[in-house]
Amino acid sequence: MAYFSIKNLNYKNFENFNFEINQGDFVSIIAPNHSGKTMLTKIILGIYPTSDICILDKTKLNEKEVLNYIKKIGVATNEFNQEFLFKKVKDELAYPLLNLGYPEHKINKQITKISKYFKIEKILNKDINTLNSSTKKKLLIILALIHDPKLLILDSILDELNKNDLEFMLNKLEGLNKQKLTIINFTNNLETISKSNTLYTLDNFKLDNIKELDYNTLKEKGIIIPFPVELSMKLKYFKKLDKIYFNLDELKGALWK
Repeated sequence: MAYFSIKNLNYKNFENFNFEINQGDFVSIIAPNHSGKTMLTKIILGIYPTSDICILDKTKLNEKEVLNYIKKIGVATNEFNQEFLFKKVKDELAYPLLNLGYPEHKINKQITKISKYFKIEKILNKDINTLNSSTKKKLLIILALIHDPKLLILDSILDELNKNDLEFMLNKLEGLNKQKLTIINFTNNLETISKSNTLYTLDNFKLDNIKELDYNTLKEKGIIIPFPVELSMKLKYFKKLDKIYFNLDELKGALWK
């Protein structure tokens, strides 16, 4: 049985839509604008009404189980006008745990643990408004993880990180993924997919599993192709490389072997 699944979804533009992944998968769904990714995210989160279509860790999304289901999900997105509610980083991190009824000592323990893992101890007492845009996006991802969800959904938010923050967060997410955190990353930037073990494209509300990245097709759909990826794709086509590289330094190393 799949750890997370969508079975026979027929809602608005989705027709007989099916999707399933296993626990510990790191799935990237390459999705151009207007592909259906935001609607799909809202369906997974129960924002759009469906019943018994989505199942996570044997819990069905329906009126009876919705709270148990939602507690198992963390989501970080740019699409829902997500705003920070508090001035200080620490207070923002505490708020979701307060809502879940955590006692104060457990809240402090959880904040200490996650801030150490993501190396944000020095900004816990900072005003969120003083943080740069990339750090704010990192904070949204950390907020989505503060309650130890089973499934993390990233809706285009990795696309907004600067190069250093992206590399850092991908490494940290990879570490959590190895501890069985299941991740779905919606993106239109191929730099964000380097740690994924499964790739899909979502276009016109249809999902396709992909084994090989087709450079021309992705470019036609408006997907951002980073330079190392574009170059290594071309070199792979001409059999000069045996894989696609997402990191420029790794690509240089492969070329100079």
